Amino acid sequence: MLIRKKIHTDKLRHYQYLIPKDIHHTKKFGTNCIERKNLNIRTHLKRLNRRTICFSKSILILTSILKLYFWT
Repeated sequence: MLIRKKIHTDKLRHYQYLIPKDIHHTKKFGTNCIERKNLNIRTHLKRLNRRTICFSKSILILTSILKLYFWT
């Protein structure tokens, strides 16, 4: 079982009922890194869809991008 040391969220008041106070930390810009990573994953997963601008014709490029996000 994975035990979290800190959980960073924005200042939405619903989190105070869901997350224990000793590990809950709120910051104004604390979630930017996570949101940026999610955006990068969504953008690069568009490589799997043929009708997008990010489509990879090369299997080498496709496997490299997938390994970068899911196997490292």
